[in-house]
Amino acid sequence: MPTRDTDRMRAAHRLLFETTYEPVELDRGYAGRWMRIDLARNEVALRPVTEQMKDLWTGGKGFDLWITLQEISAETKWDSPENPICMCSGPLGGTTSFPGSGKTLVTSVSPLTGIMVDCNVGGFFGPFLKFAGFDALAIVGKAAAETIVTIDATTRRITIEEAPLESVDSHVVAEELTEMYADDELDMRNIAVVSAGRAAEHTRMGVLNFSFWDWRRRVPRLKQAGRGGVGTVFRDKRLKALVIKNRGITPAWRIAENKVASRTTPKRVSQLTCPNEVEEVRGIVRKWNGDSEFVIEMLQDVQERFRHIPKTALDEICLETGVPAAYLYHIATFYKAFSLEPRGETVIQVCMGTACHVKGSALVLAGFERELGIKAGETTADGKYSIEPVACLGACSLAPVVKFGAEIVGNVKARDVARLIKRRAARKAEEGPDHV
Repeated sequence: MPTRDTDRMRAAHRLLFETTYEPVELDRGYAGRWMRIDLARNEVALRPVTEQMKDLWTGGKGFDLWITLQEISAETKWDSPENPICMCSGPLGGTTSFPGSGKTLVTSVSPLTGIMVDCNVGGFFGPFLKFAGFDALAIVGKAAAETIVTIDATTRRITIEEAPLESVDSHVVAEELTEMYADDELDMRNIAVVSAGRAAEHTRMGVLNFSFWDWRRRVPRLKQAGRGGVGTVFRDKRLKALVIKNRGITPAWRIAENKVASRTTPKRVSQLTCPNEVEEVRGIVRKWNGDSEFVIEMLQDVQERFRHIPKTALDEICLETGVPAAYLYHIATFYKAFSLEPRGETVIQVCMGTACHVKGSALVLAGFERELGIKAGETTADGKYSIEPVACLGACSLAPVVKFGAEIVGNVKARDVARLIKRRAARKAEEGPDHV
């Protein structure tokens, strides 16, 4: 993940305008409304898409031209405040299967020709806008300072904000804003950033860059609306970026996003940032001669060393052995001995198998949750304990069974929980940490 100081950047934002909106269902490819953003007045207005617009202008380039004609006059120049930048996805532009589908059509009065120009661009912005509930948007006016506009379809919130600290350069600002508005790394695929870059301030042929998240490279990549200098118009309006966040319409690409695997998907993706730790992982791979037949043993060693399996380790094992990342994720999420998130020094596994269940293991589990102040699957704030319900510990004759690290304890009752934790803490003080 990027390591930029996005918290400091976001804290420097000054909210100029905020509104919320109601969701709509698409009808034959239309949301039935479009958005007008006025940067001079710091206003956002939602306007209807009429049947006449659908019949005569259809969508895409047609809607853009129709909106442009409502805004400009015979005297409008490319740098006139009323010159709109219009973006639209037509009634068929609602796919996100790959970045080249679901084009966005962009129009404006061109700095190069002085007349209206249109261009199209791939990426996901068009489908994101459509499923956020808007067929088109128009940006008019000029901001008083460097500004970003955000459209969040998950919270149905639109804002105009001063943003002084983010970069102007498109590659950099796309990384900054993708990290800033994504909930986690998996959520980065749901962010699209539109920007023009510093060069657009010094030429009349500036392009407009539309970002999309490349999960293989783990970085936002850019596609361009490249005709007519629309990026120059964008920067002339002192607009640093337009950010849209979708509501989860992007298809899943990885095993970690599978509906079943979502139960084991980590809340945060763990990375190793210390070079010595990365070298330790490489040493583990070398210990097993980089042989793909021993990836489970490699994962066991990683789990024992770090108390979980960081994504960095999966990447290194994938690189050194050639085993597909999807297979490694399958192993790491299938076996209960593995965890993608850091575990406590002592993992408390409570058997929930049939024999244990009928003898009250659910009450035992609830007792541990109550005593430690965490839920099953969580780790205490001090990193000392994690609680994991498991299907079977292979000791049915001792039901209910609890496993403290490597120690099996049988015939556990709910009333025993506090005593067991206290006993374990005393023993840990003498023995030091253990791992599953």
